[in-house]
Formats: sequence, C-alpha cells, structure tokens
Amino acid sequence: MRVNAPCEVVWVRRPVPGDGPQSAGFGYGTLPGHPERGEEAFEVEIGADGRVFLKITAFSRHANWFYQAGGLLARAAQRHITSRYVGGARLLAAGES
Repeated sequence: MRVNAPCEVVWVRRPVPGDGPQSAGFGYGTLPGHPERGEEAFEVEIGADGRVFLKITAFSRHANWFYQAGGLLARAAQRHITSRYVGGARLLAAGES
C-alpha cells in the first residue's frame, strides 16, 4: 500500500570542509495532500572521536478528519516509517546499501 505524501525540503545544513567534528542535515515540511501536517528533520553528527550520531526530530498532526478517525492506525504507520528510517541509517553506517 502506498500513500501520496508530498513534501518539500525547507532547510539544508552542509558539512564544513576540514578535519574535526562534522554535522549535516535537512528538514522538510509537508505539502497539501500529505496525510500529516508538520515537519521532520534528519541530522547526522560525526564527533571528534569518530562516533556517529543520528537525530530525527518530527512534529505533526493529522491533516484531516479521515486520518484523525484512524488515529491508532495512523500512529502505527508513523512508528513503522520511523523504524524504516532508523533501519536505513544503520545499513548506511554499516557500509551496506
């Protein structure tokens, strides 16, 4: 099952050239037609010790009565999508694609 979920990138932070700690990320906001109204951000930081941290920040609410009516199902879908983000990040960190 697929759901139309239009969105647009609203900010990008690129890493600064050079050695040492680095960070990068982007955030997107939902557009009309998305089942939620809100924003989501993905940020990665590489510390001076080489450890990698991923931070995902999201805030949203259901876009209309249809998604509000399916509240439990909609929240389960959000948890599933977030788990896929984390799983993808783990694969990338492990050098897999």
